[in-house]
Amino acid sequence: MTRLRWGAALWTLCLLTFPAQVIAAAQWPNPYSWSSNFISDLGVTACRTFDAGTRVERYICSPGHLLANGSTVANGALMAVGAVLLWSAWPRQRTGKTAMSFVAAGGVLVMLVGFLAWDVYPEAHDAVALAQALMQWIGMAFLVFALKGSTAARWASALTLASVTLSIAGFVLFIDAISGGPSISLGLGITERLAFDTLTVWGAVLGVILLMTTLGHRSTSSNQEAILGSAPTTSPGA
Repeated sequence: MTRLRWGAALWTLCLLTFPAQVIAAAQWPNPYSWSSNFISDLGVTACRTFDAGTRVERYICSPGHLLANGSTVANGALMAVGAVLLWSAWPRQRTGKTAMSFVAAGGVLVMLVGFLAWDVYPEAHDAVALAQALMQWIGMAFLVFALKGSTAARWASALTLASVTLSIAGFVLFIDAISGGPSISLGLGITERLAFDTLTVWGAVLGVILLMTTLGHRSTSSNQEAILGSAPTTSPGA
């Protein structure tokens, strides 16, 4: 299997974080609420009431926190390594490499989110999670411009644009919900997952598209492999 196929496969494997979360949630003595609890609640290491006296006060006890946090670390590693392997996979290679730099950085930050349990390092956890989203949004925006040529590239570009738009919209709703705005009726957990889980699903679906696309095209500008159609011949520096 080629380096590019390995990269696409690693991105597809990011979906494994979801069954890991389901298993961790199933171990809660009190039911985990997918609509009301935060994603990070699954990785909390202590059993007690958090955010007492606030609109998000909740009791958390997650015996499967090691699995939840470990799956987050693995998710970030798969995304980061996959981005490195897919470094030259895009029709517009210079823009694609910039995109992969940001996506890889986002993957490393996802790993840090898993290492920094929210109840132990709350400020660092939240700051790194926000930085991760920003890195991935920027990378996805660059990737939209790096994709052109074949039908598969256009589908991948549309997927990326739709996903980054949905993720940012979800984040806005999430902030509104935390602040007690109208979006709270949607559920804190749902709005947070729109913001962050959309990024994981995007990477996995794009990985599937890449695996289904004919590989082995050569870039006329750098003589490297490219997926989703040959690199443009008129503007090597695009």
